[in-house]
Amino acid sequence: MGQIVERLNPRCGFFYDIDSVLVQVKSPWQDIELAESPEFGKVLLLDGITQVALKGEERYHETLVVPAMLAHPSPRRVLILGGGDGGVLREVLAFKTVEKAIMVDLDPAVIEFSRQYLPEINAGAFEDPRAEIAPGDGRRYVEQCRDASFDVVIMDMTDPFGPSEMLYTREFFQQVRRILDGDIGVFAMHGESPVARPLAWVCIHATLSQVFPLVRPAFAFVPMYGTLWSFQFASGVSDPGRLACRELETRLLEAGHPEPRFCRPSMWPALFAMDPAAEQALKLEHPIITDMASRFPDAFDPHSALTKQA
Repeated sequence: MGQIVERLNPRCGFFYDIDSVLVQVKSPWQDIELAESPEFGKVLLLDGITQVALKGEERYHETLVVPAMLAHPSPRRVLILGGGDGGVLREVLAFKTVEKAIMVDLDPAVIEFSRQYLPEINAGAFEDPRAEIAPGDGRRYVEQCRDASFDVVIMDMTDPFGPSEMLYTREFFQQVRRILDGDIGVFAMHGESPVARPLAWVCIHATLSQVFPLVRPAFAFVPMYGTLWSFQFASGVSDPGRLACRELETRLLEAGHPEPRFCRPSMWPALFAMDPAAEQALKLEHPIITDMASRFPDAFDPHSALTKQA
């Protein structure tokens, strides 16, 4: 039996046991591993860092996708940035209003790996005729889009360092807003942990708020990340936090969406309640993240603090 130890910041972290490493692949971009954990089941790791696990993955994927899709009155065209495991694509395609979902991921090897070894996560979403897989750089794809043609854009990227760093800047968020179809368009992304990395959380929230008139955070404990996690929903006018339970149920029914396992209408008051850790983070001095100053003030290299014992 081995063990994965990951730091959430330089001072604390979490661990879980693994029975074995089932598959290992090296792509031009990163090391891709599938491990078996007695706690989480199958776990996907990129460069040794936990990306997704079978147990509790719906707490992340549903909370990132469902509020954004329900906030829009009729989401038909959706852009997904990242999300190579296919969990976000699965949740997007559960909405029958969707006519096209384009997924852009930097590493096609992760997509093929997940297609083969994590069917429980993607549930055949890659084979859905409405799905278009476009391997490549997410920022470049957005910048090269000529038309404001997406109802919803969802970003499921790694933490803001390395190849993902330039996807958390004001300039990039401006490009995302440009390709949304009007003020009702919705942009969704994870927002780091206000408990483990409060400066990262407030920097993301504040930078989004410089670009979008409306930014609504949500919070959920995600076991595979070992802490309270956050999600940010940005728009001109579409606010998922203001939807009442009855309206949520009606929109889910009209969209042909089965009842979510975690992000149910009854959970809405808890998800969109402002967590006290986030309220405290709002009081911290923080910069706006820009292309010229893209490094977060509480950034650290998780690889230097990661331990995997075979």
